[in-house]
Amino acid sequence: MFISTNEELKELIARASAEKAVALDTEFVWERTFYPNLGLVQLAIKREAFLIDPLSIEDLTPLGELIANPDVIKILHDAQQDLTILKKATGASPQNVFDTRLAYGFCSPRSTLSLAALLEQTQGVVLPKTETRANWLQRPLSQKMLEYACDDVKYLTEVMRIIIKRSEAHKTADWLRDEMKLYDNPALYEEVEPEEYFRKVKGVNLLKGQKLAILQELACWREKKARELNRPRGHVVHNNILVDLTYKCPRRLENLKTIKRLSPNSLRRYGRELLQCIEKGLKRPEDMLPAPEYRPPRQPQTEMIMLLIQEKAEKLGIDPALVCSSREVTLQLVTKDKESRLFKGWRKEILQGIFAKDNIGALLGAEKLSK
Repeated sequence: MFISTNEELKELIARASAEKAVALDTEFVWERTFYPNLGLVQLAIKREAFLIDPLSIEDLTPLGELIANPDVIKILHDAQQDLTILKKATGASPQNVFDTRLAYGFCSPRSTLSLAALLEQTQGVVLPKTETRANWLQRPLSQKMLEYACDDVKYLTEVMRIIIKRSEAHKTADWLRDEMKLYDNPALYEEVEPEEYFRKVKGVNLLKGQKLAILQELACWREKKARELNRPRGHVVHNNILVDLTYKCPRRLENLKTIKRLSPNSLRRYGRELLQCIEKGLKRPEDMLPAPEYRPPRQPQTEMIMLLIQEKAEKLGIDPALVCSSREVTLQLVTKDKESRLFKGWRKEILQGIFAKDNIGALLGAEKLSK
């Protein structure tokens, strides 16, 4: 059923709010803009799918009320991106989320399956892939697009039931519920502060001091400009150009011509602003310089600890990637952080013995013997 009026949306949300769980998904176009353009919201009550048209409905507040309702489980596959888009569209922070992609890792060796692969493995359903690159902003939507959109949500309630049943058999259901609480954190859906985006630029770990301040100024400027123009970051100034500017520190417009990939059009539009960022970075007082990126040195025990984690995860029938990464293990060995997530909640049950002092010593001894 296609929902295209405010009144129809209110009626649907009233019905959905009386359910224990509903399934959600979004379709959007994200090609030449900073923010994705929401084209469709799918909602399913059990196997009955409804398609909400955000291009026709002026007020999506009722949908936001459902998303924020802690009494109704919202089932999504690979939830964070869809929920971030829905929060921007409705203003509501999600509560009580069940992510089928993440949850499947608590009863399976893999938690990175696509929705199509998950449906095939759990229910034997094979989804067509015909509309993966469709334009969801066009109207009217074709019959194939409508069917494709419905398929993305109408099986999710049953998928959740299967996952919970299997996780109970694995005795990991409590761990699964604990992990799903992560989605209740409003910070998960917030935009990165422009002043912090420089941390995401490749090569930031090689910089320090004034150079790092310059990159921070440039990345902050680019982030604000991209949001203001609603253009992809790379369409304003590419990351590689930011790094090149950081290393070369041009001080005059004519010097900017030596920067590879900086087009004449970008030079004309943004040249002076780029130079201002460089000057601000160069003049940053020493006590206001950003801290350099910390990358802990490789620890000899890391690889063996990861093997022990994998062995434990295999015995439990869960995805070892859910427990932690090798970088987290290395960081823990270096910092011995007692507040680490590695020793909280369900992870503590798996890791506390592995990180015991005697065990670490035994691992070191075993590695020496192997050499």
